[in-house]
Amino acid sequence: MKKAPLIACILFLFLSAFPHSTLAARGTPDSAHFGYGLRLDVNGVRVEEALLRAAQMELDWVALDFDWNATWPDPAHWASDTPFGRAARLADTLGLSLVFSIQNPPDWAMTPYGPHPELTAALLCDLKQLFPNLKAVELYPRANTRAGWGAAPDPIRYALLLQAVRTRLENRQISLYLLAGGLTNQLLLPEDQPDTLFLQGLYDAGARPEIVSLRLEGLTGMPGDEPSAVNTLRHFETVRSVMNANGQSQALVWVTGFGLPDELAASTSQKQSEWLTQSYRLMRSRLYFGASFYTCYNVLPAATSDQACLIRQDGSKHPFLTQLGSLIDEN
Repeated sequence: MKKAPLIACILFLFLSAFPHSTLAARGTPDSAHFGYGLRLDVNGVRVEEALLRAAQMELDWVALDFDWNATWPDPAHWASDTPFGRAARLADTLGLSLVFSIQNPPDWAMTPYGPHPELTAALLCDLKQLFPNLKAVELYPRANTRAGWGAAPDPIRYALLLQAVRTRLENRQISLYLLAGGLTNQLLLPEDQPDTLFLQGLYDAGARPEIVSLRLEGLTGMPGDEPSAVNTLRHFETVRSVMNANGQSQALVWVTGFGLPDELAASTSQKQSEWLTQSYRLMRSRLYFGASFYTCYNVLPAATSDQACLIRQDGSKHPFLTQLGSLIDEN
């Protein structure tokens, strides 16, 4: 049997067996439930298998990085046959709730001060038309750094971009949740801004995002460790305190990317699974938490180690993948 008919048959069976609810997506301001998510690497191995597994386990969210320059370099032509295009199309067909993290704009979509607001807004409208199950968009993750923003980070200009995007979506009557910031706790350059400082700058500029997104990277220690350092999982509590101080207690926190501590990278799968289970349960216990995404669902082909990824190059599964299914059932 050829591959295409086989895939079509599998899709039909999955779509029939796992109907998706019409209720509000979990983790959003319209839902009282926590959202479990995973971040898929569109250039990684076993993408189709990972997406089919996500549909089978009724994963709440799948996040994909949208590398604008690599995926849509020509403003007049959408190249659908790219790793992103194929993965997003399959995920959309399966009815998975999608998050796209927009990053790396081409030169024609940049200004000297960062990404072009109107062109960003137009992109989101086009992506929603192409992928109806796109429900949330993270605008330029790590925007508090030069690497993420493409220029010196500037909360005032980021606030203007948020407003331009929101206005375009409202005028076009397009429903998308905007995830603000993708704020990282890791700073590399002198001009990079601490996440709390950048967020305060957003509030000072008049922005009031419904959802603030975080990238918690370079983590150390156990999930329950006190948030005294930026490298602990509970650093999100420090960010939350800035939200509360600015009257944003109703806004939600999403962690759109977190990984295992380095000291656990070579540990046993059982210890890794225990850490991940504790982490998800800790975040779910906070009423202001919307959704959280482990970063290593599948692995890049050239990776030297895939022990911490949930689907490995040889097709074996990390034990946490089964545990995650149980957590989703609990929810």
